[in-house]
Amino acid sequence: MSNIQILVGSTLGGTEYVAEAIQPLIEEAGFDSEIQFEPDLNSLSLQSEQVWLICLSTHGAGDYPDNFKPFVEQLQQVNAAISDVKYGIIGIGDSSYDTFCEAAKNIDYLLEEMAAVRVGDRLEVDVMDYPTPEDRVLDWIPSWIEDLTQIVEN
Repeated sequence: MSNIQILVGSTLGGTEYVAEAIQPLIEEAGFDSEIQFEPDLNSLSLQSEQVWLICLSTHGAGDYPDNFKPFVEQLQQVNAAISDVKYGIIGIGDSSYDTFCEAAKNIDYLLEEMAAVRVGDRLEVDVMDYPTPEDRVLDWIPSWIEDLTQIVEN
């Protein structure tokens, strides 16, 4: 089965907890996984099948967290389609801000423009409804894994 790279963009650390909570479920489903708290495109091959699960909070006025900005800048330098990349997105945000999950939406649009293939729907977790975001994510991840499994097997 595929190796899933869990790419984390976090300002205060809550998104890191989400990544750590979902990793055991991913591995129970038969996938290998690696959490990258400082994502670096240089450590990921764009020449072969890739699966990225992006766990991303929004910082400030809809910005990427500082640890994720270099990764986005690297992606923006790629002048080719990355159609071998399959990805999922978990956005963590606060709906009391008008930039709710803006970073997750922006990376989704960027990857779509680059011809990457999104698996399932983008999950947007509102910390107003889920003060412990991993609770919502743990409900969602089985369906994402099922969607991924169907794509990988075809």
